[in-house]
Amino acid sequence: MADKPIPSAAGSLSPIVFYYFDLNGSGAFCELLEERFRRSGSTRPIVFREWDCYEELPGEDGDLYAYDGIVLSALAAKDLLRPVPEEVSAEGVFPWIMEKSRYRNRNYGVPIMMCSNALICRKKDDQHVRSIMELNETVAIPIRSMLMFYFLQTLCSNRELHRSMKVMEHLLDLLGGSEYLVREGLSRYDGVERFNRGDCRYLLGFTEDIMNCNKDEYTVRFEDFSNSRRRRETLFMVDYVSLGRHIPDEKLQDCLTLMKIMVDEEFTYDVCTSDGRLQYLLPANMRLFPRLAAFDPLYDHLYGMLDAGDNGILRYGRLYYEDFNKQEELLLRLLCEKAGWQLDGAESEEAAPSAFSERRTIRREEARKYLASFCGRRKPASAPPRLPLDGLLR
Repeated sequence: MADKPIPSAAGSLSPIVFYYFDLNGSGAFCELLEERFRRSGSTRPIVFREWDCYEELPGEDGDLYAYDGIVLSALAAKDLLRPVPEEVSAEGVFPWIMEKSRYRNRNYGVPIMMCSNALICRKKDDQHVRSIMELNETVAIPIRSMLMFYFLQTLCSNRELHRSMKVMEHLLDLLGGSEYLVREGLSRYDGVERFNRGDCRYLLGFTEDIMNCNKDEYTVRFEDFSNSRRRRETLFMVDYVSLGRHIPDEKLQDCLTLMKIMVDEEFTYDVCTSDGRLQYLLPANMRLFPRLAAFDPLYDHLYGMLDAGDNGILRYGRLYYEDFNKQEELLLRLLCEKAGWQLDGAESEEAAPSAFSERRTIRREEARKYLASFCGRRKPASAPPRLPLDGLLR
């Protein structure tokens, strides 16, 4: 857990905001929040604490938390969050996001931003493919930092290991094959740079990547990582803001003011257009899309896909901090063994015996398991034994 500092007497009433390091536009987010808080009449400084929500719990003295929804259930289960009060409005948020954001039938956070992998291509080069599985040409794919995410997405979408492996093997083929992987080195790969050079017609990335692409007109299709011709649910990573459970009474009003600012439509709009340019972020508030379309009509198309009913949220269960990293290592080793990949710098079994001692569990034939409880799905009564992923509960 992050260290819990002892506040000084002068700063004891300052609101403490924990925000995770990968929060979209975090620099502009913090600056704008401070400015709007001053505009509201408050003179207390905000104490910002950067926090890697994927690796550790925050301090219990947090008054507000901004984080990736994959840890929402874990934070709520550890009594760090309080339910969203009625006076904080989530009006305008896509209904499917609010519906799939509950923990034990209560909302503990308000969605502010979201993102998901997408196939991006220049409009003039678009072959109108519906998914990566329809492509048979080289694609700019950032593998190193996203490998585990791709695998989780395929498992969630396909529900069976052999189907997921077909998707991962196809991803490697699209990248350029195992020879390219060995020659270039995973850690040095930059998909956007390769896309900008014109090496590939398609980029597998996020909408924010368009900001770093050469100026052009682009098409975007969110990727579901399915090995089926039938479109499956696309899973989105969602950023939330929540009130801390242990806010002192004398700070509560300031914290409510801050939360209302953070979920306000105008505030989100300013984050999406910070520095006077479109950041190509995806706000959870659907009412912003017509306004952002004034910068780029692409947002009309994005809205159409986000307003569809076949979308979900990438979430893990209440035991995220106890289980996820260990299970991630197990799955990564399984992926590499099945695909015959050798990852540079991969930990040896001797270096991490506790993580890999269960390897035999996931190498058996019944490894064709459902990740039934990932993202809120319930395990069918007749489901086969699962991978060691029992923490995947909403």
